[in-house]
Amino acid sequence: MSLHTNLPSFRRTLPSLGTLLDALGQSTLRLVSDEAARDLAITQTVLHDPGCPVPEAHRGLLLGVGLKPDGEGLHEVLADAATAGYAAVAVKRHGREVTLGARAADSVGIALLVVDDDVEWLQLDRLVETALSGTGAGADAVMSSLAVGDLFSLANVIAAATGGATAIEDLSRRVLAYSAVGGQRIDAERQEGILGRQVPDLPLNDEQYARLYRAPGVVGYPATDTGLGRLAVAVRSGSEPLGSVWIVVPEGGLRPDAEQVVASASEIAALHLLRNRSSHDATRQRRTDLVRRLLEHDDPAAARQLNVTDPGRLCVVAIQPSEKGSPVSSPTRSAAATPSVDVGRLLDVVTLELEARLGPTGCVDSAGRVYAVVAIRESPERTRAAIEGAVRGIGHALHTSLACGISRPLRAAWRVSLAREDADRVVDLVLVGATPGPVASASSLVDSLRLLSLADQLPDPAELSETAAAILAYDVTHGTDHADLLLSWLESRGDTRTVAQQLGVHVNTVRYRLGRLEEVHGLDRSDPDQLLLLWLALRLRRHGRPT
Repeated sequence: MSLHTNLPSFRRTLPSLGTLLDALGQSTLRLVSDEAARDLAITQTVLHDPGCPVPEAHRGLLLGVGLKPDGEGLHEVLADAATAGYAAVAVKRHGREVTLGARAADSVGIALLVVDDDVEWLQLDRLVETALSGTGAGADAVMSSLAVGDLFSLANVIAAATGGATAIEDLSRRVLAYSAVGGQRIDAERQEGILGRQVPDLPLNDEQYARLYRAPGVVGYPATDTGLGRLAVAVRSGSEPLGSVWIVVPEGGLRPDAEQVVASASEIAALHLLRNRSSHDATRQRRTDLVRRLLEHDDPAAARQLNVTDPGRLCVVAIQPSEKGSPVSSPTRSAAATPSVDVGRLLDVVTLELEARLGPTGCVDSAGRVYAVVAIRESPERTRAAIEGAVRGIGHALHTSLACGISRPLRAAWRVSLAREDADRVVDLVLVGATPGPVASASSLVDSLRLLSLADQLPDPAELSETAAAILAYDVTHGTDHADLLLSWLESRGDTRTVAQQLGVHVNTVRYRLGRLEEVHGLDRSDPDQLLLLWLALRLRRHGRPT
């Protein structure tokens, strides 16, 4: 199968408006004026600046920011655009009638296009730019046979033209599509990526992807002891990376013109990925808005729109950066958040990682934390394992440590705020080192969460134990650690040897200090009521509550 019958040769003849519309699809851009305008040539886009004269642009497409299809100013702009050499003007409908605008466009010999309301103007500008760069003579056949967004068909075309199994990935290394051409050799790495729809986490990954996105063209990777070689190219729109295309190199090698095929295919892949991302971004934003309404207002209407029919299969996840290895005196977000991590960047990476493992996820940020409502897949254990994998990926991408809390399953779809409190409390425990790892679930910390609830009701330790308040005040004044020693003694059930080992002191030192606590503060080690309240007050302090 030759390159010229499967991929565009990119001879730079002028692309037509019809070719552009076919490439972008009716859901993005639609012609509402005379169909004869499809033959008009398009070479560039210009963003309309309301209030400014229309600049000259031969065979241009004017993106009508602020224009209304039935507005009074549209007729004047259409006439000016026709005079300035434009072939078409694009507007957004926003529920308005377009008939009069279409007639006005026909009267001055210019095309009127309607843009989907959910597509941002800058997104459309990039889509058109990418489409125009990849629509030359020979491209029409490919564009008509490959619906934009049909990444699996594109992967099959590339695989057939190169002779190697092909995969298309996004920037988070998620496998968006893969080829299924019979007889092509694959290895265990590709098989694992297809099954999990995620590139396996391998030692050389970071180095290989860094090299790929630095390279101006196609990059080859030799075979290893565990896998076949690869041919790869970064997919870009202008200078912005969108993803990558990877081809497995079989033992007999790829076809002689494989590199040319892959380089040409990257331009078409850019258009597909842009359309895919544009549509996905709009869907994601709508879902995120609904999730925010649920988290902040327990909005039943938002629950219905999200089709939350089984709340028992959903939970809330909270993720926050933390200073690795440093103690946190208070779990409040203002104290514990890591200021070096951009919250917007954190939100993007959390969304990508969770969606790659758990499907569509609405993520929102609030006061330095990112929250997500996620589906419980198969079992809570498997869901937790997926979230732990996501947290590792996020931490690696952002070069930071994280604290993650998972709520118990929702009790009701419109009581998401209760699950959010669950997740918040778990993050608080992770931040003060009260959990064995950076990811913890409320289901495994029920008793600790009850302690935190009690701490919220009685935030002053003096309300629980005057002895505890006196010991804590003494430590602050004299620089001692009597409270830590006493809590260790209580938690070890009075075993002074264990306390000595934990604190790194002699057992006689422990006994002496306990005696001093009895003398100075009236500690009575035989009074169970006093010891219970004392332990509770000190335990709440360890969880970071005010003292």
